[in-house]
Amino acid sequence: AIPSDVLRKWQRIADLLANIVHVPSAVVCKLEPPHYTHYKILASSDSEGNPFPVNDTFSMDIGTFCETVIKSREPLLVVNALEDDQWKQAPEIQVGMVSYLGLPVVWPDGRMFGTICVLDDKANRYSDHYQELLLHCRDVLQADLQTLVRFGDELEDQKAHLSELFARVPEAVIMIDRDFRIRRINPEFTNIFGYTAEEAIGHGIKELIAPDDLLEEAEGFLHRMFETGETFAVETIRRRKNGTRVPVSLICVPVPSHGGEQVGYVIYRNMTDTKRLEDEQRRYHEIQLELAHANRTATLGQLSASIAHELNQPLTGIITNCSACLRMLTRDPQDLDGAREAVRRTMRDSDRASQVIARLRALFSNKEPAFEPVDLNEAAREVVGLSLGEIQNAKAILRTELADDITCVAADRVQLQQVILNLLRNALDAMTAVVDRPRVLLISTAREENDSVRLSVKDAGIGFDPHTMNKLFDAFYSTKNTGMGVGLAVSRTIIDSHHGHLWAALNDGPGSTFSFSVPSVRRQHS
Repeated sequence: AIPSDVLRKWQRIADLLANIVHVPSAVVCKLEPPHYTHYKILASSDSEGNPFPVNDTFSMDIGTFCETVIKSREPLLVVNALEDDQWKQAPEIQVGMVSYLGLPVVWPDGRMFGTICVLDDKANRYSDHYQELLLHCRDVLQADLQTLVRFGDELEDQKAHLSELFARVPEAVIMIDRDFRIRRINPEFTNIFGYTAEEAIGHGIKELIAPDDLLEEAEGFLHRMFETGETFAVETIRRRKNGTRVPVSLICVPVPSHGGEQVGYVIYRNMTDTKRLEDEQRRYHEIQLELAHANRTATLGQLSASIAHELNQPLTGIITNCSACLRMLTRDPQDLDGAREAVRRTMRDSDRASQVIARLRALFSNKEPAFEPVDLNEAAREVVGLSLGEIQNAKAILRTELADDITCVAADRVQLQQVILNLLRNALDAMTAVVDRPRVLLISTAREENDSVRLSVKDAGIGFDPHTMNKLFDAFYSTKNTGMGVGLAVSRTIIDSHHGHLWAALNDGPGSTFSFSVPSVRRQHS
């Protein structure tokens, strides 16, 4: 069938043709399938004296002008049928039409569609301009047919895709009518509820799968879908063919059909697996928290050399200054000014030792995360301060490029420092076997375009196998023989909880760079 909007367009073409050519009749006709024994008028000019109404049909064996064009597939010009022996018996003469100009119209694949023509009640030679005009109108019709075929092919593809989707969607899908009877089901409905298509189609949906104690609820859902036209989702219980109950999430979707009859789709998801998955995710989260604590504890042991280095300097200073103070106080005369200076130095070194211990306690405590504005540069400097002994023992050359224009990030300071510490230690481990080049360790920060802040740790180590890129951040995966494989996994969990991103890349030269970015305070507020 030709769409109504196309028929309206063709009607305007027929009206324009009759008006411009000054004839009483302009017609578009179509050869009718399936037997092609007659043709029908699809568009006919709304002009005075036109004897051919729309939907008029003509047999293909009565010798009309259009019949001749369709059979010959050639244009036809009849100047005056009354004076032409070939056309004196033409049926058109009986309704007053004596001249004719018509062209064949074909489908894109070459099959005959019909004709477009003009007819006059007097002799008419139809000038070259009129013939060219009719030719252009024929081209418009054939272009429309080409578009219809293309759209038809696309529509068939879409129907095939939808049917495939209906069959393969992992949820149970049923189509029901206004009487709540099943019209169609997909295979997953059988998998969940146990009913085959033959057993389900034609039966009432609520009687088939709603438990007896939920029949009223099920009917309420169906009435709500059809009466309000609302799409909605709920969780409830339904019954399998074997009588067992199954928790489901259902979505009701009302859809008006092309024929005007309203139907609805009900989509069921088996919530048994979903609830099991939720339990597994909760357990996974608990394991991640346990790994994070284990990682902090393990790192504490690995940092013992750095802790000793950090505390040794202020403690040595305290002992030295206390000895100096004692000597100055036992002199005769006493050196009170020198003693005061020694006491001040002792207090300064005591404060340094206290700060080291406070940072360590915060870093390895098991407190709940506390989000606050954090200066990433300052956090990085503190981690470097804790790790100076380890950096020196690894014979690494530390360089920092901390950007001045970065803003604070919304983060848990201790957790971010744990990530920085993990990345720093991984970088030092990666350079353990390097003997032919400097072991350069670069820690840098930068501002990102999306209002985030990035921190990168770049080493000159052995790098990593690109094929293992997707495994680097998995729990218990390690490239080191002595590694537990929890450091990077914990780091990723922490960065994910900060709505950030953690990634790794191989350097152009030796080594690799591990980076993370987290949103700034300004972005979090926006």
